[in-house]
Amino acid sequence: MNQAVPILAAQNIRKAFGANQVLKGVSLTVARGEVVSLIGASGSGKSTFLRCLNLLETPQEGELAIGRHHFEFGKGRRAPDKEQLALLRRDVGMVFQHFNLFPHRSVLDNVIEGPVQVKNMAKAEAKDLGRDLLAKVGLADKADSFPSRLSGGQKQRVAIARALAMKPDVMLFDEVTSALDPELVSEVLAVIRNLASEGMTMILVTHEMAFAADVSNRVGFMSEGVLAEIGAAADVIRNPRNPRLIAFLNRFHQQAGAGPA
Repeated sequence: MNQAVPILAAQNIRKAFGANQVLKGVSLTVARGEVVSLIGASGSGKSTFLRCLNLLETPQEGELAIGRHHFEFGKGRRAPDKEQLALLRRDVGMVFQHFNLFPHRSVLDNVIEGPVQVKNMAKAEAKDLGRDLLAKVGLADKADSFPSRLSGGQKQRVAIARALAMKPDVMLFDEVTSALDPELVSEVLAVIRNLASEGMTMILVTHEMAFAADVSNRVGFMSEGVLAEIGAAADVIRNPRNPRLIAFLNRFHQQAGAGPA
């Protein structure tokens, strides 16, 4: 990880939906090759902040720099146009809770859609890339299958391969295991762990605390629309200082220990 080269810098990001102020001035700088996990209770602003980083949600105030892209938000500032958004999303991959695969296309065709349609890559070259990425996520034998024939964990791994096919500078993961059956979670986390070991810059919104502590360089705790604490993963999760973080972790461990209802 190169601490001297920040790949992402978000400053004072604010976002409201009507009267509900969801983000109250969130700032985060991420170095190239760093893995940062965001934790916190439902409604704390984690996913909204992640969506602001690739402008699926447009902040009302603040500043965002990712790689070659720079945006300023606020009164009198011009909103990013379609071309700027498309260029940003070529460089910032995102994987969601739900897989959003094209059901009528094969796994391989899902993976190569972006490189072919957005980057004008030759189809033969894209298929070679797609097969390599499917092998990377452990699905080399599923290239010709259709999404309906896959488990939830397999679909999520296809979604990761699809995002990687654009060769992004930064990968965003929004609770990518939350819709999976517990026995399928580990196969998706293994793929993310491998990406981390290869130096992929990643920001994860997750409720997998042990995984976050293990795979992340830093963990940030969001509460009531602010980044209340951020630091080394082991310190934040295993030696928390913020009273709200301590209360959140206590509740989380109680719920986890209770097992299925």
